[in-house]
Amino acid sequence: MIWVVVVGALALAGVVALVIHAVSLGHKAADVKAEITVLNERRAELRTLLGQLERTPAQRD
Repeated sequence: MIWVVVVGALALAGVVALVIHAVSLGHKAADVKAEITVLNERRAELRTLLGQLERTPAQRD
């Protein structure tokens, strides 16, 4: 009968570990999404700055 308790405890520990891992993965996904948002903002800023540059023809002497 003790083996039922041992197997049940191991199963419960596995479920707890799975839930903790899922929550951690959700936080990491949110962090990646936030970084992608920042990267897109920086890209838009860079595009604006590059649009302000004036191109002059290269002249060789």
